[in-house]
Amino acid sequence: MKTFTVDENCIACDACTIEAPGFFSMDENEGLAFVSNQPKNDSEEKICNEALEACPVEAISFTES
Repeated sequence: MKTFTVDENCIACDACTIEAPGFFSMDENEGLAFVSNQPKNDSEEKICNEALEACPVEAISFTES
């Protein structure tokens, strides 16, 4: 299973929160997205991968666990 993170390159475009609203959220104070829930199965991981692909600045990454 993958563990997703959002780095400081985030531009708060909301692409990830639109693609995967149950997994990515926006910190309005910081102006950055963050991972609010990690995927627990293959279908959830697929949704997070779609958010990763949608990110225009490649701020989302993952590690295999």
